[in-house]
Amino acid sequence: MSGIKPVVIWLLVLATAVGCVALIHSSGYDQGFALAKAEGDAALDKAAKEHEAELRSLAESTAIGLKKATDELLASQAYGNGLAADLVAKRDELRTVTDKLNGEIQRVTTLYRRALDAQPEALPPALFTVGFVRVWNSALFGTTAATAVAVPATAPASSGTIATPTGAGAADDLIAGVTRADLLANQVRNGEGYAACRAQLTKLIEWNTRNGRN
Repeated sequence: MSGIKPVVIWLLVLATAVGCVALIHSSGYDQGFALAKAEGDAALDKAAKEHEAELRSLAESTAIGLKKATDELLASQAYGNGLAADLVAKRDELRTVTDKLNGEIQRVTTLYRRALDAQPEALPPALFTVGFVRVWNSALFGTTAATAVAVPATAPASSGTIATPTGAGAADDLIAGVTRADLLANQVRNGEGYAACRAQLTKLIEWNTRNGRN
């Protein structure tokens, strides 16, 4: 009986030790799981915050880009509207000049003075040949072809219109019936057209330069 007691005591000690080891292992497992879970939650939270910050930054960048593009578009439209308004004003100005010059044609093509203190006299008639009119029209339209219908030698051309006879046998030395007033009115009208084209081309160059186009 006395021999059994040490064995029992040994078994109790062994059981106690095993229980302690199991308890320690269980506690370590729980602590490790809790630590791993905490680290995982922290990593997920960090990733979520970083993703949210990235989305916020992207949204802010997009908003800034859209605002910049909108501002540039509005500025470009305003600039274009300004150029268009300038062209309209320029055309009105040119038309005013044309009207004023047309109003002076009758005076400067019908009377003249032999001297500053002399009385006005009627201007002698000016005669222009068919050849003169042909060269005038060729220079104006950039072609050597006839540019208008035939006009009888004794009939005046319509106001502001320079006409050329057609046909291969037209004689350049015939009288075309074009007056000083016709020539001057034609030049005044052409001058307005040329000036309008120059103004439009200038504004187009300004527009292309502002927008970085060649």
